Amino acid sequence: MTQLLEMNNAIEEIDVQEKLYPVCENWDLLKPYLNDEDVQEVLNEAMIDFCLEHPNRAPKMWEPGDAPWEYTTRDHWVMAIEEKIAEDEQYHAEFKALDKEWISKTGQEEDHLWDNDDYRKQWSLLHEKYYKKHSPKEGTREWYQFFGGCHWINQFTAALVSKALNVEAFVYETTTHTCATFVKDDVVYYADVQLDWENLQELIDFMGEGEEVNFYPVFDEIL
Repeated sequence: MTQLLEMNNAIEEIDVQEKLYPVCENWDLLKPYLNDEDVQEVLNEAMIDFCLEHPNRAPKMWEPGDAPWEYTTRDHWVMAIEEKIAEDEQYHAEFKALDKEWISKTGQEEDHLWDNDDYRKQWSLLHEKYYKKHSPKEGTREWYQFFGGCHWINQFTAALVSKALNVEAFVYETTTHTCATFVKDDVVYYADVQLDWENLQELIDFMGEGEEVNFYPVFDEIL
């Protein structure tokens, strides 16, 4: 298989093997480099670019230390977290206790509790507690799963694998999707922190055939 790689300002055509680099399976290897200064700089610049380019989609302007998952532009995380809350027995126990307390205190039937502003505030605090409990945690791969933002978050992926594996990593972008790519031991790898893929061909197909390609190094030189 022929792969064109841009390295050291030259185009070199080489025959290589291509493989998927599963970020989830290799997270323990990548994790120590999450707070690397250069990796964080790439993350911050990419997320600021997203906020500037799409101010109506960003919840707020990015600040260092923010959680990329909270910038997701679709309902993936809301649905995933709400599903976990719905399955949390402790949440339901506290919810029932809250209802029992307010029925006893107000004499209202359960169906009418929502008419009470103070009750709704108490329920909101309870829900917020469990929403936080089931939200992605800092340092996990999920923390960086910025769904709807592959063009920005996978710049971070390229920086992360570059530092963790001591390789020159590239950002491979089409109009459909973006991933990171790098060469190690004469194998071209493709990495995506955002989505899980069954195999490399699934990712390549998703990138799209005949798409306009943007291919550039995440760092000017190997760091």
